[in-house]
Amino acid sequence: MAGARIRAAVDADRPAWEAFVAGRADADILQSWIWGECSALADEPPRRLVAEGADGTLRAVAQALVRSAGLGRSVAYVAHGPVWDRDAEDADALLGAVLDGLAELARETRSLVVKLDPRAGPDAATVAAKLERYGATHAPDLQAPTTRLVDLQDGGDALMASWHADARRLSRRAEREGVQVSVDRSGDPGEIAAFHDLLTVTADRAEFRVRSIAFLERLAAGFAATNGWYLGIARSDGVPIAGMAMPRLGGRAYYLYGASLRDPAYKHKYGPYAVMATLQRQLAADGVRQLDMWGVVEPDDPDADPAWEGFSAFKRTFGGTPLRHPGLFDLVTDPFWYRLRAIRERLLRR
Repeated sequence: MAGARIRAAVDADRPAWEAFVAGRADADILQSWIWGECSALADEPPRRLVAEGADGTLRAVAQALVRSAGLGRSVAYVAHGPVWDRDAEDADALLGAVLDGLAELARETRSLVVKLDPRAGPDAATVAAKLERYGATHAPDLQAPTTRLVDLQDGGDALMASWHADARRLSRRAEREGVQVSVDRSGDPGEIAAFHDLLTVTADRAEFRVRSIAFLERLAAGFAATNGWYLGIARSDGVPIAGMAMPRLGGRAYYLYGASLRDPAYKHKYGPYAVMATLQRQLAADGVRQLDMWGVVEPDDPDADPAWEGFSAFKRTFGGTPLRHPGLFDLVTDPFWYRLRAIRERLLRR
């Protein structure tokens, strides 16, 4: 392709890679270099491709997490990617070259499919149409299809005014109840352990997967190295009752993980409201412009998962602009094994 060449990323590409991802509104932490390092701890090693311009600048990146699919095959998952210069005159050709590179990577890793999951931008529908033209087909979502972006404004009165009255009232109530919030910026092992305990309790209640302490410690260390780690924990009489991890990349932070206790003794402490309010103010004070709530369903969405309504209602009290991503697309690279895997999954669900 004129103007760029596709190659495997090397360690020396890391600073330029992170700067490219941080500088684009249609990218996020799932395409960050550090996320790939953490995913390797969960048996999902990253394979990275870059599109390099004639002058050596990066024009696109694609981080594929290679997951075992059984039967000696794998799946290459490009979480919230690929990321490319969508505004360039040759943007279509650039995307095509990246997809060709990913197809070659799939052959090298014996991947039966490359799962593409680009983030939304103002061109979400256009991106979906382009992927379909290149032969990708819609697939069930692996990430939240909708979210909200909160403008953190001045971190003070203007920010609070953008919240629903319930968020203002309950965050103040938490203060009156004596709830105290600490914000860890360094990746303190004790704070991460306390947060992991909260996550484990919440996961047992809500039935979701919990990342290991090793994963969280590696994630914290990576983001702390660039001043981008924010872990808030609310305590009542010294007992951790709620926590949220919001790593920052560039001018945007992400409500990546949240957890809380449901014990009757803490019902009216409103720990989650205290943590959210504190972190939003801290982020704004540090120059962060937006907070991605990382998965919010809207009340009028007919396709929304009812199980998401509880935490979505909480997130919506803090405002934000709704955003829908293009969705997940399968670029099938081995049709036979792809069909065989689909049959196997249907049989397992019976």
